[in-house]
Amino acid sequence: MQAGDPIAVKAYKSDGACYRTWPAIIETMADDLIVTISPIGKWVEDSRGGWISKVAVRTYYWLNKPYSLLEVYAADGTLEEIYVNINSLVQIEPTHFSYIDYELDVVLRPPTAATIVDQDEFAEAVLEYHYTDEFQTFCYQAAHEAVQLATNWVAQGMPDFS
Repeated sequence: MQAGDPIAVKAYKSDGACYRTWPAIIETMADDLIVTISPIGKWVEDSRGGWISKVAVRTYYWLNKPYSLLEVYAADGTLEEIYVNINSLVQIEPTHFSYIDYELDVVLRPPTAATIVDQDEFAEAVLEYHYTDEFQTFCYQAAHEAVQLATNWVAQGMPDFS
C-alpha cells in the first residue's frame, strides 16, 4: 500500500454492520497517519441505497487517535466544512480501511465555530449498543479534543486528482 493506490473505506456500526462504503485514493502515508482523497462523482454505497458525491474529500486517518478528519470541498474548490468523525482506531486491510463509527461528530463550516453534532444519534447508540458510562466519557473527551483540532486546522486545499 502506497501513495496513489486505490482503496475502499468501510464504516461500521457498533454491532458490526457495515453501513457505508466508498472508494478513495491514498494521498500520503506515515507511521501514524494515512491521508486519502475522494473525488466528486464517486459512488457512496449506503445501507439505505447510495448516492453520487457532489463534493471532493481529503480524509486524515490517525492510527492512534479515536477520530478522523475530513476536509470537504465544493466543485469550485471552496472549503465547505471540516468534519471530524469520532470512531474506533482504523483497521488496515490489503484492500480496504475500516472503522466503527461511534455516531458523535464535530463540524466546522466556515466562518462558524466548530461544534459537537449528532448528539441525538449518539444517545440512540448509547441505548442500542449499551455504551458504558466510561465509554461515553471517552467519546465526549475525543469530541472535545476534535473541536480544538477542527478550530486550529489549516486546510490543504482542493485535492489534486490528476
